[in-house]
Amino acid sequence: MSGSKRPASTPSQVRQARVWIIIAVIGVMLMVLAFNPWRSTGGTATGSASASSSATSSGHPSKKVRNGTLEQQAATMFTGDAESIADEVRELLNAPEDSNVDTLSNLLYRHDHQDLAEASDLYDAIGSERPVERVRALARQWYPQAMRAAIDARLDDLESALSGAGRAADRLDRLGSADASCKSLRGAYETAKSLVNGKSQDYDALTKAQQDLTSATSGCAASLEGDQLTKVFGQAQGSTDGTDGGDGR
Repeated sequence: MSGSKRPASTPSQVRQARVWIIIAVIGVMLMVLAFNPWRSTGGTATGSASASSSATSSGHPSKKVRNGTLEQQAATMFTGDAESIADEVRELLNAPEDSNVDTLSNLLYRHDHQDLAEASDLYDAIGSERPVERVRALARQWYPQAMRAAIDARLDDLESALSGAGRAADRLDRLGSADASCKSLRGAYETAKSLVNGKSQDYDALTKAQQDLTSATSGCAASLEGDQLTKVFGQAQGSTDGTDGGDGR
């Protein structure tokens, strides 16, 4: 093995490496679990959960919260005609809007629940002009199934993001970084970790935690310069030295 020293990086190479690290960090947070194995979506049949029926313009879940089991929530929903039921389901599937995480529909697609993502049986019944009672029954059957699958999917996504976010938060603590854009990372990480460890069944809380963790991580990565970025988040994939590139912990 040659004992010659590795040539020093040029300013252009340093800038290019920094760009790739930022892209890698943001890409991972925005597309967590894209290549992870699909997990079973078996939820607690009688467990309580809360879920909103819409999202605010900021992308966070709305404050309209339903209590009780998912079946109990469904029993109070979808009370209008077939058209309004279709709109209500569509609104659920398209939330959260303008967000940095998947909508309910995209989340279900990504976790291999195509029928739930499309509410296939429900919309087939509407298209066939089935009686509104049948449409309502299908909507109330779809809702708990879709939300259980979505809750498990959000938990999976958050769990996958915890390792990298936790390492970055620890490194920031050790480095004593005073960057304002990085101050929210520790809190976002601890909130997400608590929800994952507790196997939370609150879809809105899980969604907000994923939004906050994604924002905190990408915002911090974008604000750091050169060596600081590498020390906190490690080398981008494809780094020639084959190491994490952080502080080694």
